[in-house]
Order: sequence, then structure tokens, then C-alpha cells
Amino acid sequence: MVRRKPSLMATAGLVSVLLFGCATVPYTKRSQLVLVSQSQETTLGAQAYQEILSKAVIVRNPEFVDPVRRVGERIARAADQPDYKWEFTVIDDDSMINAFALPGGKVAVYTGIFPVAQDEAGLAAIIGHEVAHALAHHGAERMSQGILAQIGAVGLSVALGGSNPQTANAIMQAYGLGAEYGVLKPFSRGQESEADHIGLILMAKAGYDPHAALGIWERMEKLNEKVPPEFLSTHPSYSTRVTDIRRWLPEAGGYYKPEDVKNEKLPALAALEEGADHGEAACKRYARTIDQKAVGPQGQRVFGEVIARTMELTPQTVARRQSESGLSLGQVAVASALAKAGAGSFEELSAAYKKQNSWSAAAKNDDKVIKEALGLLRATLVAARGPTAQQSRGGK
Repeated sequence: MVRRKPSLMATAGLVSVLLFGCATVPYTKRSQLVLVSQSQETTLGAQAYQEILSKAVIVRNPEFVDPVRRVGERIARAADQPDYKWEFTVIDDDSMINAFALPGGKVAVYTGIFPVAQDEAGLAAIIGHEVAHALAHHGAERMSQGILAQIGAVGLSVALGGSNPQTANAIMQAYGLGAEYGVLKPFSRGQESEADHIGLILMAKAGYDPHAALGIWERMEKLNEKVPPEFLSTHPSYSTRVTDIRRWLPEAGGYYKPEDVKNEKLPALAALEEGADHGEAACKRYARTIDQKAVGPQGQRVFGEVIARTMELTPQTVARRQSESGLSLGQVAVASALAKAGAGSFEELSAAYKKQNSWSAAAKNDDKVIKEALGLLRATLVAARGPTAQQSRGGK
């Protein structure tokens, strides 16, 4: 194979890219290479946001939505990005201990992170960290590095125009996004540390005591001993993070002006399951979430195995129940959980549900039994993202 020397045009193109692609990260003043304009980045962020929301279960309960919007709007003012069109969404998924922010001000918080945040100051630390990724253009930076590695300077404008399917896929990967739920590929450790630093400043500017960030990482570390949250996947070690935050606290304190800021406790996840419907909405949302996660034959197999372990069944029994009942896998999980909790046999429950379209009615509105079943369903979702399930998927 004959290797051709780079043409003069290609060399000139590469030089121009390196000259005009330099940017500076706010607050940390780190130099970075960003080949994507802010308008392009904002457009890509909005597209990715809509794709994720189209596959998610959105929480409408004001008890959950109001604190996220209240904190988010204060962080947005601190971020000082007048061209951003901020949106704050709560996604119903107890098994996802995560949140994300995309360019243009698109922010989503999963219900699974509420117990870690505990109060609005903790939520400010989390949202501030995620917004910092967007302000620092971390996704665009990673995408720029990938584009240069894959296609070089020649053809860059075509790639950024979105006409190259492979580059469009690289764009999604650069922002850590995929067709399933939320942030799948985390940022580098350096970028995560930088987001910790900037996020601390943002929460302080927003009127929240930056010391609250230490509590977040302490609680994250405890979770990490069981099932590593996505939020921690490539962060520096706990000791390094705490040391860094303590080192940055005096700087953040210079931005902190205590104001009349609400720091109320966040609602417990059980609030999503309370009400006069005897857990009906909760049963249906768990069934819907499992169906949306169990994508394709591989997803069906993994979730079938997890449901079997949680409900003390065999995978063959779960498969048979799905085949014979005509229910979706998520609905099989609900009926199996109710059966294990003592509401009746699987066959009785599935028949009653198909007749009445109501899980609570099938369980005779027995709140104690339904609550136990909901605990089993939550455990199923958590187990589906644990080490065993990851090995079943072929992960590490």
C-alpha cells in the first residue's frame, strides 16, 4: 500500500483547525481544542435530549418536579448563558442514580438520585456538576478529538454538517448518549474533576453552601460499595475527590452569598407510589420501565434472568409465563411480584388484570401486599444494572 504525503491543502486545513479551534474553559482557564460551534453543539444537544425523553417515563408529580426546577433555575442564572433555552425534566427510573445536562440548557434528573441528593443543596451540587460539563464543552471537546483522529482536517466541515452517518454516531458517543436511557459513556477523569470544580462554584453562586457537595460524595461512595452509580464511573478516587473539593472550597466560598434559598428535604421515592390508586400507577410504571429497558432478544434474556432471581423462579418459568399469558415481560414481572407477595397465583392475577386492566383490583387493593410487590420490582431494576447483569450482557 502506497502512503501518500498529506497535501498542502490538507496541511493548511489542519493548521487552521488547530488555530481557530482553541478555546478556554471558564473558571479553570484550561486550554482545549473545540471544533464545534456553540450553535452546532446546542442543536446536537437538543436532538439528543428529545431522543432520550422519547424513550423515558417522565415524572409530572410537582413534589418531584418543583425542587428540580427551582434549583435548576438558580444554577441556570449562575451559569449566565443567555442564549441557552433551559429545560428541567425528572425521569422516572429508581435504578438510575444519575443526572445529565446537555448543551443549550437541557437538564434531566433521574428519580434514583433523589435519595443521594437528600435536599436541595445536594441537588444543587449534582445539577451544578452536570451543567459544568455543558459550560466546559466537554462533549464537544471529546467529539473534536475523535473527529481529528478519525477523519483529520479534510472533510471536517462536511462531518460537522451532519452528512456523515459515522460522524453523527460519533457525536452521540461524544456526549455519552445512546438510544437507551441517558448517559451511557462517562467523561474522562480530568473532565469529571473539572466539572466537580466548576460545579462547586456554580452552586455557590446560586446561593447554596458548597460544603454540601462533600455529603454527596460520601453517600455516593457508600453506594459504590454495592452497585457503582453511573455518576461515579470514571471519577477520581473518593479520597482524591474529597481532597480536591476541600482545596476548592475557599475559592467557591468567595462566590457564596447566603440568600433566602430554600433547602428543603427532597421527597422520598415512596411518594411516587402513594395515593388513592393502591399502587396502580406505580405497578404500571414499573412494567413500562422494564419493557423499555428489555430491548431485543439480549435485553429480554437478561431481564428474564433478573426477574427469575428476584422472584425466586427459573428463567424458563418466566419465559413460559410470558408466552402463555400474552403479557409483556414488564407485566409478567408485576404479576410475578404480586404473586410472590401473596396476592394470588400468577395465572389468577394475569387473568384478572387482562379482564379489568388494573393491577390493584387484581390484588384486591391489598396495600400491604402491593407495597411488598413494589419493593420486589424496584429490586429487579436495581439488580438489572448490577455486576451479574453486566456480565450477562458481555460487560466487564
